[in-house]
Amino acid sequence: MLYSDSPLTAAPLQQAGLTLYDLRRHMQTGSRAGVPSYRDPTRPDAPLRKQPWPSLRGVLGVSPVFLAIVGVTAISGALLWMNFLPRFIPLWTLGFVVGGWIASLCLHEFGHAVVAYLGGDRSVVGAGYLKLNPLRYTNLTMSLVLPIIFLLIGGVALPGGAVYINHAALRTRAWSAVVSLAGPVATALCGVAIAAAFAIANQAGWITARSGNFFAALAVLGFFMALAVILNLLPVPGLDGFGIIRPWLPPAVQVAAMRYSMLAIYAVFMALWFVAPIRQAFFGAVLQLTALAGIDPNLIFFGQLNMRFL
Repeated sequence: MLYSDSPLTAAPLQQAGLTLYDLRRHMQTGSRAGVPSYRDPTRPDAPLRKQPWPSLRGVLGVSPVFLAIVGVTAISGALLWMNFLPRFIPLWTLGFVVGGWIASLCLHEFGHAVVAYLGGDRSVVGAGYLKLNPLRYTNLTMSLVLPIIFLLIGGVALPGGAVYINHAALRTRAWSAVVSLAGPVATALCGVAIAAAFAIANQAGWITARSGNFFAALAVLGFFMALAVILNLLPVPGLDGFGIIRPWLPPAVQVAAMRYSMLAIYAVFMALWFVAPIRQAFFGAVLQLTALAGIDPNLIFFGQLNMRFL
């Protein structure tokens, strides 16, 4: 009754001050108050909070789908590096960028799921979220299809991905916030790996006319990683940035956020698409971040041109 997919019951209960965390604490500890206070210094559920972390042995895995995506990315990158059949450079670039982007989405959602598992949500195992399989996401269209389409037509990397987390099973509100943070951290680590590749390439002089198409595609992929991190950390309902602060917000604010989260996301992308000052400020921040990572903006522009053969 408190889940967000039951708004008729969740809204009035949360407005009355009852949260999933309170209900769990009441049921597991047998506290006398119907809605225990988080300010209670005695913390009758302290033993629950100190339970040992579950073992990850036997629950992690790599799906064939993820391996296929990585394979397409690697083959496309090798073809770009060798300058194989130059007339098909746009196709190799698309394979490399889109494949790398989907792989990063898998890692992003894996970050959410593995932290949720450590925090107490065992349902992510049965759901297949710990196998790096994008086909197990709750909404394939919103998770993969639309992000790829926007990537191709507008160069905007939608957050993508959707794994259902049972926040009622998590140990504390802090764990709920960390679960939301884990996705952007995973994406940021992908961006750090790309930045490290450019640091080595710049030092070794690997970026030449022959390898330029490969590094242009890698630059575009790094650009999308930086964009996704900044975008996901915006404190907008429906994005991870809001998920980080949501557990500490008043129940009425959380209810309103659940109800209008999709509208909020649409508003963000409408602003990025049509409001020039917002678009310039946002993409300017992304380019500054990629410049700090040692990625030449000219390579990003060149890589985007290679993707527009359609």
